[in-house]
Amino acid sequence: MRKKISLLLVAALCCSTILAGCSKSESTGTQGSSAQQESTVAEGTEQVASETQGEEAALDTSEFVKLYGYLLGSPEPAFNDVMAEMNKMLKEDLNCEMEINFIDWGVLDSKYPLLLAAGEEIDWIYTADWCHYAAEANKNAFMEIDMDMVKQCMPLYSEYITDAAWDQVSLNGKIYMIPTSTPDVKAGGWIVRKDLADKYGVDLSKVETIWDMDEYLGAIKENEPSMIPMNMDNSYDLLAPVFALMTARDANFTDANKCGLVYAFDGKETADGVYSIFDEPVYGYLKEAAVKMKEWYDAGYINKDILAATTQSNDNFEQGISGISSDNTLGMQRTLAKCAENGWTPQIVLTDDANGHAAKNSYTNNGFAIAATCQNPERTLAAMDLIMNDPRYNTLLQYGIEGETYIINEEGKVDYPEGVTADTTSYNWENTGFWFINKNIQLPRASWTDDYIELNNKLIDGVLIDDPNIGFTFTTDSVKSEFSNVQNVWIQYFYPIAIGNVPDVDKALEELKVQLIAAGYDKLIEEAKRQYAEYTAN
Repeated sequence: MRKKISLLLVAALCCSTILAGCSKSESTGTQGSSAQQESTVAEGTEQVASETQGEEAALDTSEFVKLYGYLLGSPEPAFNDVMAEMNKMLKEDLNCEMEINFIDWGVLDSKYPLLLAAGEEIDWIYTADWCHYAAEANKNAFMEIDMDMVKQCMPLYSEYITDAAWDQVSLNGKIYMIPTSTPDVKAGGWIVRKDLADKYGVDLSKVETIWDMDEYLGAIKENEPSMIPMNMDNSYDLLAPVFALMTARDANFTDANKCGLVYAFDGKETADGVYSIFDEPVYGYLKEAAVKMKEWYDAGYINKDILAATTQSNDNFEQGISGISSDNTLGMQRTLAKCAENGWTPQIVLTDDANGHAAKNSYTNNGFAIAATCQNPERTLAAMDLIMNDPRYNTLLQYGIEGETYIINEEGKVDYPEGVTADTTSYNWENTGFWFINKNIQLPRASWTDDYIELNNKLIDGVLIDDPNIGFTFTTDSVKSEFSNVQNVWIQYFYPIAIGNVPDVDKALEELKVQLIAAGYDKLIEEAKRQYAEYTAN
């Protein structure tokens, strides 16, 4: 019997692998009662008021300062109103205010490093293992985090964070990120329209993985002329299908490094090592998935403008112009709520391996870094401590203005005010960008249906498994030139393969290999294997 392995792309660009902070207790199935949650918020507010006053007494807040931060995405319409309320609180608590700007998804990879390289006025910026952490830390764009400063300036955060989290963000023994204190309970997956499948005679009970989507995608293409079966963007969605296809065969794959390095573990405890994308069994899974993507692309199941498209599949799905939505089980909440509003029947297909497993997320999936140019690191950390862990700030930034963008219903759950929906709200809870805040102290949401609670319990009870290599970080100091060159080649030659837009898969893969080797791929592989051997030896 073939040995079962799970493979994940090493986050060379980032830290280890992958997205919004929530722990097991964040899961809908493990939340306390609404009364308990309300009590927690009330008690927490009082506790924070006293604790922060004592801890921050050591901080010099006599001089007013303005702090500048960056999040991902785009601001919600009510964002300025929320910021105005937050700044009133920050002025009173820390004698500071904050201005937050956004980096749009469509320009994330190009704008993010340019902002830091240009010396923009930045105190903190969102980062993650999938969002430029290791790459920018290695370029000294981030300030090294001082643990004594964290303890002094972030007393609330210090109560939640663990040694494991600090181990995962460590780069060559140094730390440049404040990670989420509560790693995600989530898995990638797909939402499809069961109501449309039933209408056109497609039996979704036979759809166990993305490999089983042909009949559904074909029915959408044939019968819904206003829809594109897989209408995806050039950032979030681009690589999701090809790696989901690979995952479903025998392994968990996540692309985060953009350079074709993978490492493996057997789904239990054993670390197997670093591999090239051309090593078996990786290459076999990739080739098979690439052939399927070409079939779908040629059949018109995938939007032809995907390399330029900036609208994500979940947005297109909610607008009724995509037959499939790619997201993780946390992000799905909004889409499922939209389905309920529209009278659609959704069905979720998880991105898991052949044994029904998916790797647990790391602490580095969400966090923020202090920019190397920051003039007020202590005040920045103190402000972020309140944003992440003070229930007053936490609730404000997650849900907006009570009575306008949210209410607490009779069950003690967060809901929209009368006449407001996920479609019409001026502050969509899923798009606020504060994914690193502590969700253990948040109230449950009214949109958490019984089916969704069951799904999250399923993740906790067996789908999500530990990744023993989650703390491994490939640092590129000694191969900076090769890494940069390989990344450029990977994006130029692999992305068309990944979406199926190549005349011949075999020839395209051969050309990819030639170009990667010319860019220094072999040296990159050798260095990654050396570092991995050192990691596993300790």
